[in-house]
Amino acid sequence: MVMMLAILGGIGLFLLGMQMMTGALKELAGDFIKVWMNRFAGGTGRAIFSGALITAIIQSSTAVTLLTIGFVSAGLLSFAQSVGVIMGANIGSTSTGWLVSLIGFKVDLQSWALPIVGFGVLMKTFLPERINAYGSVLAGFGLLFLGIGVLQEGMAELQNAVSFSGLTNIFLLVFLGALMTIIMQSSSAAVATTLTALFSGVIEFEQAAYLVIGQNVGTTLTAILAAIGAGTAAKRAGMTHVLFNAGTAVIALMLAPQLLQATSAISHLLFEEFDAAFGIAIFHTLFNVLGVLVFALLIRPFIRLIEKLVPEKGNPFVQHLNPQVARLPEVALEAVHQSIQAILIELVESMRMVLRDGIIDRKNIHILREAAMEIRTFLNQIQTMPHEAFQRHVQILYTLDHVDRLLQKLEEPIAREAYMVHPGIAGRWMPLFDKAQMQLGEVERLPELAQEFGKASEEMAQERKARRNEYYVRAARNEAELATVLKKVDALLWLDRLIYQAWRAIARLEKAQRT
Repeated sequence: MVMMLAILGGIGLFLLGMQMMTGALKELAGDFIKVWMNRFAGGTGRAIFSGALITAIIQSSTAVTLLTIGFVSAGLLSFAQSVGVIMGANIGSTSTGWLVSLIGFKVDLQSWALPIVGFGVLMKTFLPERINAYGSVLAGFGLLFLGIGVLQEGMAELQNAVSFSGLTNIFLLVFLGALMTIIMQSSSAAVATTLTALFSGVIEFEQAAYLVIGQNVGTTLTAILAAIGAGTAAKRAGMTHVLFNAGTAVIALMLAPQLLQATSAISHLLFEEFDAAFGIAIFHTLFNVLGVLVFALLIRPFIRLIEKLVPEKGNPFVQHLNPQVARLPEVALEAVHQSIQAILIELVESMRMVLRDGIIDRKNIHILREAAMEIRTFLNQIQTMPHEAFQRHVQILYTLDHVDRLLQKLEEPIAREAYMVHPGIAGRWMPLFDKAQMQLGEVERLPELAQEFGKASEEMAQERKARRNEYYVRAARNEAELATVLKKVDALLWLDRLIYQAWRAIARLEKAQRT
């Protein structure tokens, strides 16, 4: 009983340490990750390298997969690039095995673990908020190796109590490895447990190798759960993760004898003897690199397969806004910004149609209204955020408000008649709306566009005041029928508010981009 409690406690401490490290490193590396993704995740090779590097930095392939979903949703990465990043994350995830085998079993860190945890907590408590995450990294590091120490003690007792020498069924070992990852919800913890069991003599090297293959497959459950009820980008990323990891496992099983021989040769080359713990780190890296090479050669048909298995569906303006992305405030707001920009582009097209012909596509307006409502729901799911992100959130809410008002203007009865009541005014602003249709999607053009709409709104306001007064004077003199005058005034006011709301929406969108 004490033995099992020690093993359970060791795993718990390792998981807690890993979670603290991952959360803090993700926070510290946030800007770096965004810049790196934007600049370096270009072709397949660079995308794979980016995924491997970022995973090695924040020590979580699951977190990288989630970040990748967010970047795809926000338009920072294409789906093709995200496939490379997810594949690279598998290589990066092998860094945990190297970390544990290099330090965890070679240096007596357990005696230093508690002081490290204590010092890290003090840093977290007393350092300024902008850098206190370093304390979490240090405390997490200490907990991680304290967990390995406790786990080793439990495994030493398990070696005397249970023998696994008869467990030779490779498929059962792969299944057990996957089950370990599913239960622990962390392939890093599962690999660390396997390495500790191997180092303590509880299991043999080949058993550990097949367990690690299974643990690679077990990580796909998180991707599957993240994709349930999510948008197309999240589902495609989840499917990519599942098919890639399953395919890599099949390759590893088919070539296991050759991979084990290669592992032994590399271990002897590096250390002049076979080191079982290092051997697992080498084996884990080898079959993941092999999987990446095979899938990289088949990247185009693989992407087509994913797109065929997970086709586009749902509201096209908000299909990427899912709860998983909402956990990353900066990425979530970028995704919302892109969605609102797409809605506004469609709205401009609707305004062009109504100014030119009085045509209003009610079905399209309904889709846009539903999209705006879903964006509000999504924004409510974003919790805490840095000051800069908070300011952007405010600007996005202003933009969304003006989008709603534009939708209301397009649904008013006078919208269908304004172009006939005031053909000269409607025609005067058509070139500006034509320009907006072409340039609204170009970030660098937004300031100029907002300025032009601002001038147009001022001109329209002056004309509205002058004409409105003129119409009422004519009605009072009985020079025009009151019903005709009221219709002209309604159309005039409608055109004035339409241009004003278009200006404010574009201006707020541009401000949200700069914030």
